[in-house]
Amino acid sequence: MSKSTSRDKLLDATFNEVYMYGYAGSSTANILKIAGVPKGSMYHHFASKKEMVVAMIKERLIPKVRESFFVEIHEDSRALDIIIFLFKKISKNKMLIKHGCPLHKLMFEMGSLDEEITDLCYEEFLHMRDNFSQIIDLGIHQKTIKDIDSKSLAEHIITNSWGALSIPPKHSSKEQFLKDTQHIIDYIKV
Repeated sequence: MSKSTSRDKLLDATFNEVYMYGYAGSSTANILKIAGVPKGSMYHHFASKKEMVVAMIKERLIPKVRESFFVEIHEDSRALDIIIFLFKKISKNKMLIKHGCPLHKLMFEMGSLDEEITDLCYEEFLHMRDNFSQIIDLGIHQKTIKDIDSKSLAEHIITNSWGALSIPPKHSSKEQFLKDTQHIIDYIKV
């Protein structure tokens, strides 16, 4: 196992801080404290908090989102099974259930504040939409999913999933998420 560099520690701390408190609520001082690195080390790697957040999106946030929300489609894949598998996978991720989707939270917060960060997040949303759209197209072909515009339906599934993940932590649970997403399955299946 390789030792984490100060840059890695900063990116990990930035991810956690921004995920928990948002861009505006995260402080550089707290990121430095959590990372255990001096301020000079931060400026060695990043010119600003924003630059550090942009790197975090590319190197931490996007890989984590893809780990949680993406699935490869194989020849023998069944579309509805893939979607159900994804919902169950998401339901087992305690951080997602408790705190919501980090991509959604950051994109929503930064929507009117910073175009570069918003665009980075939105590009990943489109990537996610296209992955879901392929799954839906497979289901339409298999005649297990309604013949609907797959990109619109993919956006609907993602945003509804994000909504189900946005319930306050006190009321959020694996069971509640699965109950909420079952409505999506019931709506889309033939």
